[in-house]
Amino acid sequence: MSGFEMSGDALLELEGLRDWCDANQFDIEEIDAAELVLTDRETGSVWSVFGVDDWIQIKGLVLEEVEPGSALCLTLARLHDRLLGCRFSIDSQHGLVIIVDLMPSCRSAAAVAEAIMQMQAIIDHTSELLEDVVEREMDADDRTIDQAFGLEGSRRLH
Repeated sequence: MSGFEMSGDALLELEGLRDWCDANQFDIEEIDAAELVLTDRETGSVWSVFGVDDWIQIKGLVLEEVEPGSALCLTLARLHDRLLGCRFSIDSQHGLVIIVDLMPSCRSAAAVAEAIMQMQAIIDHTSELLEDVVEREMDADDRTIDQAFGLEGSRRLH
């Protein structure tokens, strides 16, 4: 898969991206040359793909309209400790989002596809946990987070 230069080709021209989207039932909307929106027809998940300098940033909504209270912040810090390869943030509309930055050497349709699939798996494992944290205003401890990922016999030090 070849990369692209932001000054030249658009994100939509990443080799193989259209084919991957078709094969995996994603709709593509080109906002401009440096921004795409990919929507999973099956789940409704929406992914924003941005060209940022020579990097690609991918962002997906986890929860809408959350307040970043201490319970959520502590839980997110514990999730970050899992070295997931992505990060959580609160966007300007108070949505909890998951974000990954792909470095210039990873600018390919395959890397975009893999990142989206991995982040969707993280959302699938954590959305119920995060909804509970927001609703109860109580942070999730390490064991609870491990259980969300199916790591009940984890050897992590707690």
